[in-house]
Amino acid sequence: MINSSRQILYAALGLLVCLLVFEVTPLDLWVQQFFFDVSTQQWLWSGTEPLSRLLLYDGIKKLLVVFALILLISLFCCRYSVTLHRYRSGIRIVLLSLLLVPLSVSALKATTNVACPRALAGFSGKLPYVGVLEPYPAGQQPPHRQRCFPAGHASGGFALLSLFFLFKSNRNRKGALAFALVIGWLMGGYKMLIGDHFLSHTLVSMLLAWLIINAIVKVDVCWPRSLHAHPVITKEGDIT
Repeated sequence: MINSSRQILYAALGLLVCLLVFEVTPLDLWVQQFFFDVSTQQWLWSGTEPLSRLLLYDGIKKLLVVFALILLISLFCCRYSVTLHRYRSGIRIVLLSLLLVPLSVSALKATTNVACPRALAGFSGKLPYVGVLEPYPAGQQPPHRQRCFPAGHASGGFALLSLFFLFKSNRNRKGALAFALVIGWLMGGYKMLIGDHFLSHTLVSMLLAWLIINAIVKVDVCWPRSLHAHPVITKEGDIT
């Protein structure tokens, strides 16, 4: 098992470095320009294209909800299944992560007031580009609060990084991390291609997800064991 306290520290440092790099450099704008055709004023991928929207937006969100419901049912079934009981802590961590990671990112989005690329003057919009820590210039404030930082859609995929704590073997844990990163970046990359997010938005969501997940693990490990215990009916019919 990894040291969750150390991972929380690493994630926090990663967030700090990420914010500093993207605040003092034009890296976000430089990357985003590859996804925007200036001559046609169109993004590389249309957000209204039905198949990609189904697969990478609506469909994948519904799959995550279904997965969370399956985990919730599994958690209730842990007391009746010896096999599931062995995974109850991991199931609990993944379920809480699928709930708390998107909620935390959504709460941050409501406070940062950062615009999406498509809303900016350089990308066929009207707003000026400002960093996360910068105010909008006088007279150029948006008419309503902007909600584009961090990346909310990708946070659901990055919440799957918690699958690392569901499995027991190193091989399965590495596979779970790789799977979660692919899903998270597919979701985040899609939103970048249609002009909804900058690279920094997705990176911050990934690091924030890992920080929250390890905080959940830390609480789960430190929580009184008596509150974790559930009666389990064994194959012989004994209750343990």
